Amino acid sequence: MLFLRKTAHYWISLLAIAGVVGLVFLNLNLSEQFVHQDEFAPRWVAAKQWMTEGTSPYDREVFEQTQALWETYGYTEDDFSQGHYLDLVWNLILFLPFSFLPYLVARAIWMTITTLALFFCVWFGFDLAGVRFHPIEKVLIALLITLSYPCFKLILNASVLPLYVFFMILGTKKGLEGRSTAAGIYFLLSFGIFPLSLILAVFFAIWLGSRRDSGFLSIYLTGLAFLLVTSLILFPGWIPEWFANFVQVHPDLSWIDTPLMRMAAFFPGAYQPLAISLHVLTLFMLLVEWYGLPESGERQIRWKALLTLNLISFLNPTSSAVYLLLVWPSLFLFFEFLDEKWKIGGKIISWTVFLILLNRFWTDFQNTQNWSSTESTVVSVLLPIVALIGLEWTRWWAMESPKPLIED
Repeated sequence: MLFLRKTAHYWISLLAIAGVVGLVFLNLNLSEQFVHQDEFAPRWVAAKQWMTEGTSPYDREVFEQTQALWETYGYTEDDFSQGHYLDLVWNLILFLPFSFLPYLVARAIWMTITTLALFFCVWFGFDLAGVRFHPIEKVLIALLITLSYPCFKLILNASVLPLYVFFMILGTKKGLEGRSTAAGIYFLLSFGIFPLSLILAVFFAIWLGSRRDSGFLSIYLTGLAFLLVTSLILFPGWIPEWFANFVQVHPDLSWIDTPLMRMAAFFPGAYQPLAISLHVLTLFMLLVEWYGLPESGERQIRWKALLTLNLISFLNPTSSAVYLLLVWPSLFLFFEFLDEKWKIGGKIISWTVFLILLNRFWTDFQNTQNWSSTESTVVSVLLPIVALIGLEWTRWWAMESPKPLIED
């Protein structure tokens, strides 16, 4: 036992490496068994074409090569990109190392990165909520969420969004800890889900700035300027090319389908005014909760950050399930409240609610067999609504109760 403790940093590292390698082989097998939508190919082709031929990622040739790749392996286009590279050009840097690998191997490695991003989004979500769950309980919850529908579908589709959400959650964690420079870097890395990450960046720019900590805003703006200048040097004229490519794929605003629009669709006769009202109400609620942000203490700022994450999940433009990762920390705070208030009974209620939500997602998949990146209304709105109710229920306990939320 003493020998194991002394050599823990060696064998734990070896176990971690073996686990990651095992995940790569598992994902390689899964990608051959479940051939559905693919979000990785346009980015892999764009990186490969630029590295080998200097082709712009927005060139027509990238689209044609992507279509040929899908035809070869049997994949279909994802709903948003439809085979085109629509990311901001500097996001291509993430995929340059993969361009040197065969497509299936590169895709399996990216699926592994997606898997780990999903798991650690949940894991760091516990820190955001400040909960004190048992380590085994935390591992079990993180695994169940990672392997549940629709997260499992994000893995099979090799989605890039979980990595950006991971950076956003990690940036939020560092911001709450007062580590402004690290928070600025992580929010910069999460710019791939602009403008949602920008909303939270403004949140921390206000709060940290009120404490005379300009590190966050400085690193964030400097980083954006650096990316913009560097991208214009490497890809001259990429901005009009990106805009033209985007307009070609989405000539109107019909692609915008937020969870709030899904909720308004339950009332077809009043859909348009109701959808507008819900978006305005959500933004107004954000501004109201942000009022007095500079004077907020650590407990208040944590709750307001969780609420902000929850509300911006309602504003995600495609109703993608990946944004549910922003909501789980709010629900964890609610579970902590139930555990503290009713002890064993609260724990039973927490696990019951948790398993009902996961089961409802799975039932929805069984009914629809939906492998696309567009989620059903139930998946898009159920968890955010439940978490928002729980968050409002715990407002006083989290922000004002005599007993501190996190004990030193």
